[in-house]
Amino acid sequence: MDLFDIIEKDRWQHMQEGFREVLGVCIQTVDLEARLFPGVNKPCSFCLDMITRVHEGLRKQHEECVLELVNNIKEDRTSSHVICPFGLYLYGIPIELQEMGILAFVIVGPVSLKTKKGLEEYKKIAKDSKIPLDYLTERLADLKKFTFSSIESAVELLGEVAHYIVQLKYDAKKLKERLDIPKTMDNLIKGLYSSVYFEEFLNTFLDVSLNTTKGNSASIMLLEEDKDELKVRYTRGLDTEFTKDATVKIGEGISGLVAKERKPLLIDDSVDDPQIKKYLKRPQIKSSIVYPIEIKERVLGVININSLNAEEKFTSETVDLMANLTHLAKIALQQFSQTP
Repeated sequence: MDLFDIIEKDRWQHMQEGFREVLGVCIQTVDLEARLFPGVNKPCSFCLDMITRVHEGLRKQHEECVLELVNNIKEDRTSSHVICPFGLYLYGIPIELQEMGILAFVIVGPVSLKTKKGLEEYKKIAKDSKIPLDYLTERLADLKKFTFSSIESAVELLGEVAHYIVQLKYDAKKLKERLDIPKTMDNLIKGLYSSVYFEEFLNTFLDVSLNTTKGNSASIMLLEEDKDELKVRYTRGLDTEFTKDATVKIGEGISGLVAKERKPLLIDDSVDDPQIKKYLKRPQIKSSIVYPIEIKERVLGVININSLNAEEKFTSETVDLMANLTHLAKIALQQFSQTP
């Protein structure tokens, strides 16, 4: 059994393209020998341009980088990236089931980090790769730039999403086979497994978001549609007695406003909007990000992240980071809502 015995190719491709669109980088799936799966992957525009417009020898360089990455991960699961001859990062994510081992690898990149190289370094790369310097620098400038922590966190969450989706499909498939469940009960199996992985994934999303932003506390509130209110469901670093059963109406409080407007808020002591300022009743919190969580064009809830550190307040860059993570989460949550 391989990856596409568990999940349909078109569904995997749709999810992969969603990830690619959110992150703005090439994402491809390869087999255990680092070969691209046919009918699933779109070519990497950076690599394709280099190969077609410069020289074919660069194709071999790229294939060797991917193979090195795959072999490194097979030997050591903590090895997550390699650096290609252009100084760009390639990340690898093993798609693994406990019952079957590694089924495939998701390759993310090439990724450009926000670190400036000197002219001499670019000259050396151009010379070694037999590429005109001007063309190389132009193509590198076209790539989206990431901080190291932002791409690491995105790759981590992407890996969790892929794992949960494949595990969900596998578990549902095996249960139906084992119990010989009729097709009419597919939705029952869907609900059983989707709810379990939904809970696990939101906890993972909360942990990744908190660790990535270096916040001190966080929570996810989910919408209870029948009451038109948000209720705290998952927390980190907060007094459970204080947050237990805490609710807020849509349009009220900071979380309620974010849910209503579907726009994130960055909050610190410089906020002068009276509509927001009246809700700031905990001076120990120096900055916060409140971001809406959406699924299929409707609000599912909000994630709140708080920092107590006055020296390291959240910034617009932190909001951009949360935008990436939240959009990845949206893709995952939409997958959980589909029939396995």
